[in-house]
Amino acid sequence: MPVSAPPLAPPPAALADTAGPSDAPSAPTGPPAGDNRQRNGVLWMLAAALGFSIMSLLVKVASAAFPTMELVFARSTFMAAVTFGTLRLQGASPLGVDRKTLVARGAVGATALSLFYFGIGRLPLGDAVTIQYTAPVWTAITAAVLLGERIRPVVALSALASLAGVALVAQPSVLFGASAALDGWGVAAVSVAAVLSGLAYTFVRKLRQTDRPMTIIFYLSWIGMVGALPFALAGGWVWPTGSQWLLLLGIGLATHVGQVGLTKGMQSLEAGTASSIGYVQVVLAFVWGAVFLGDSFDGTSLAGAALVVSSVLLVVRGRTR
Repeated sequence: MPVSAPPLAPPPAALADTAGPSDAPSAPTGPPAGDNRQRNGVLWMLAAALGFSIMSLLVKVASAAFPTMELVFARSTFMAAVTFGTLRLQGASPLGVDRKTLVARGAVGATALSLFYFGIGRLPLGDAVTIQYTAPVWTAITAAVLLGERIRPVVALSALASLAGVALVAQPSVLFGASAALDGWGVAAVSVAAVLSGLAYTFVRKLRQTDRPMTIIFYLSWIGMVGALPFALAGGWVWPTGSQWLLLLGIGLATHVGQVGLTKGMQSLEAGTASSIGYVQVVLAFVWGAVFLGDSFDGTSLAGAALVVSSVLLVVRGRTR
């Protein structure tokens, strides 16, 4: 389902942890507040795309040495420590306000990331991120069902286009022959991760009215840490050595940057619009895979990636018209 970067843009004034504008009227001295909010939201989502793409690369490398759930545990532990410390420095309670939704977002998000980590170890980097990137379509659908956000019939078309794009990337043996097919378990894991990620993004949209971004990330982190530990211990724990510690630290840092950017971006933009900006991840994933991992890709995979990106852009068009 998707990996952590230069200094981040100032957070949007969407929550109580930032100094919001006065309610008193004043003469305009710059761009309207709505424009600033949109611009900051875009910058946060671009930071998220960079962060998550780097995370995906590092997880792909680390998966050769560590079990999946140990990677999830290490990433979650790092993020839990950072977010808890940040909340304490802000003088805020880590318990949050809408705890039911916070737990739901944390559980769904942690499951999605675990499945994505599993799948990325079995698939080429660009292909895994492309399949995961169908999440914005599921975000638009779940936001319509759960939040009542308005969408147009074009979203249904984008969903079909997105699934067709995944088929071109995965190249199932029934259509393309056994020699072209990707690992079936990897495709299934990342596909489910994409659906769950779409639902998790929708929960973030709901939480924007009640909870701080760091609180949302903290719940994702501690739930992921607690949930992953039993599986990590049962799956054969591997102690890192030497530079492997830096690799695990890099995964944590990159994921943290991605999660902060994602959470703040989702709170500034409509769900489908915000998540669609992350299409940059698809491009970066193919670049990282080719440059650092020696991955090769054919015209069919690139056509599938283009179809997925196009379907996401259709989501944006359908939601903003």
